Amino acid sequence: MLNYCLSRLGQLILMLFLASLVIFAVIQNAPGDPALIRLGTEATPEQIEIERVRLGLNRTLPERYAIWLGDAVRFDFGKSFSTGQPVSETIADAFAQTLKLASLAALIGLVFGTALGITAALNRGNLVDNAISALTALAFSLPSFALGTLLVVVFAVTLRWLPPSGLGNSSNTALDTLRFLIMPAVTLATPFVVVLARYVRTSLIEAMQQDYVVTAKAKGLSKATIVITHALRNALIPTVTIAGLQIGNLLAGATVTETVFSYPGLGRLIIEAVTSLDYPLVQGALLFTATVFLLCTFLVDLAYGLIDPRIRTAGG
Repeated sequence: MLNYCLSRLGQLILMLFLASLVIFAVIQNAPGDPALIRLGTEATPEQIEIERVRLGLNRTLPERYAIWLGDAVRFDFGKSFSTGQPVSETIADAFAQTLKLASLAALIGLVFGTALGITAALNRGNLVDNAISALTALAFSLPSFALGTLLVVVFAVTLRWLPPSGLGNSSNTALDTLRFLIMPAVTLATPFVVVLARYVRTSLIEAMQQDYVVTAKAKGLSKATIVITHALRNALIPTVTIAGLQIGNLLAGATVTETVFSYPGLGRLIIEAVTSLDYPLVQGALLFTATVFLLCTFLVDLAYGLIDPRIRTAGG
């Protein structure tokens, strides 16, 4: 298991390094002069040159990359062009809000996706299975912005049960915060539910056809015991992949959903930073997002090893 973990850790570090290279190269070749953006169009050429030196833009690209990467390892991404605040603090505040939203969306996705997938698999080919397939197909066909807008119209404008957007204020109770989170969380979780339900259904149907399940049936074990103890464990291996990647997507920032609901999370922060040409914030937020996603895939790999010892033996 140790060799397996070290192997996956080495891959994680390599992928993070490659991601940092790509992000740095893209931002460095973005249009506009960071010194001019900070000082404004009224700045003189002398002031712009002084600012370029202060920002380290007079150094070579390898030197600038090495400095930036060294600072990034310490979670220091410089200061925002727009606010003058440390980028790391801005990212941390936005990610804290995204974490709340993603946690609720992940809970909804795991519970409903797994339940629908198991129900469909155990009722394969009948009315229940067909109804679940039709429902998931309909949900999957709705873009996030359309689903989010529909929820706002129904539950915020028409029924007035939930607030339409934002996150309220610091005086909110836990129940108030939950009311702000419900619609964006459902919007964010819907694709997760659909994809997970399909994977669980397919994997469980395949597992139920294996010899060990036939043997368990011949021994007279109950259907619940066969499904939970034997079939579901083996069906989890391909399902863990999609679940882990989907959770990684949730944590990395739901840009469209956060924009629709004016939710102050990481995805909306990146959009605002790109719009205002806040390059340090864009660069830091993108690297942080890539790190979160790659960490999730790393944890998925570790989960593989725990679920199936054959995988960690081969990996080691």
